[in-house]
Amino acid sequence: MKLFTKYNRINILASILIFLGGCIAFYFVMDHVLVKQLDESLETEQAEMAQYAKQHGNLPEIVNTNDQQVYVKEISQPIATAVYASSKTFNKNEQKKELMRQLVFGLSVSSKHYQITVNKSQEETEDLLKLIVLIAAVMVAFILLAGYIINRMVLKRLWQPFYSSMHTMANYQLQQPLHLPATTIEEFNLLNSTMNSMVARVEQDYQVLKEFTGNAAHEMQTPLAVISTNTESLMQDEAVLLHHHATISTIEEAAKRLSRLNQSLLLLTKIENRRFELDENVQWDVLVKQRLSELGRLATSQSLHITVHTVPVTTVFHQQLADILISNLLGNAIRYNMEGGSLNIELNEKELVIANTSPIPALDSTKIFNRFYRHPETKAEGNGLGLSIVHQLCNRAGYTLNYHYTGKEHVFTIRF
Repeated sequence: MKLFTKYNRINILASILIFLGGCIAFYFVMDHVLVKQLDESLETEQAEMAQYAKQHGNLPEIVNTNDQQVYVKEISQPIATAVYASSKTFNKNEQKKELMRQLVFGLSVSSKHYQITVNKSQEETEDLLKLIVLIAAVMVAFILLAGYIINRMVLKRLWQPFYSSMHTMANYQLQQPLHLPATTIEEFNLLNSTMNSMVARVEQDYQVLKEFTGNAAHEMQTPLAVISTNTESLMQDEAVLLHHHATISTIEEAAKRLSRLNQSLLLLTKIENRRFELDENVQWDVLVKQRLSELGRLATSQSLHITVHTVPVTTVFHQQLADILISNLLGNAIRYNMEGGSLNIELNEKELVIANTSPIPALDSTKIFNRFYRHPETKAEGNGLGLSIVHQLCNRAGYTLNYHYTGKEHVFTIRF
């Protein structure tokens, strides 16, 4: 969940709860105020009737209206205190029950005691209260909506430098200049300056590592050539060969493996350093058939059943790199296959699929493209760099390389 979304949810929920509580409190306060006004009106009516009775010695003429009804009842004992109440009372004029505010008080006139009940309609008060609450609720809704829109616009603008920096970092590649500009927000300035410093250190370390790898690989070529030359000389000396054949063969094999490893590391370094320009047209169908023809003797020795389905496919790549890519994939598919196994190749305009049987079980899909990863059951002559090179080449070209195991076949898919 985005920070902006989480903030909005908390802000809106808090605002709704606050406004809801405020509306409830406002309702009861307004209800109290309006009822208080009705009570004052009833008190005024009581005072007028008492004043009239004192001046004239009798009760005033009772005239009932739609909003007010007065009922007089003679009683034996005077009523000491006035009583206020709200209740549903039948309105004879309206012929329906209405919510009334009622005042019951006593009045003594000419030695007679009367109970006087004054009812005033509370319907208009309730209608006014509902209208006020409705207006308040609509205003609250508009305030919440306006607050949400303003927050969304303001926060989106405030967070724009952050998203701009994240977009720049997401598209950043080593050996490319990185500049995260200063902003008007202190926290984002701190973030950008920290990231600029971190990337500068990474670039420096990368340059040191790249130079070391390149220099080491180049420096290894000379001693490897010396070892190979001297090994060949020893192999030609029959006296030495008679007593040390096994030792010399081991040295020769180790030198060849070290040479292949050195060449692979050099190739990886060149790929990562973008030493190759991808500006050549590569005919993948022709390349696949050529490599299959070159590996035909090895496939025949294992009695492999090979199925090839290809269509003409041409992409912009690098001829030498494409040759390395196909050679690695087909070489692995044949070298690690089983006697009498199968090799299926499908090529179309969208993808290249190479599937092969093997006595080796499923490979670890999380490590398969890591350098020097080798399954424990693979042959000793492998150096664990072949699939890493293929993966780097696909990344360099923008292709997608996937691996999965069907239970019978190892399947590698390159999506162009």
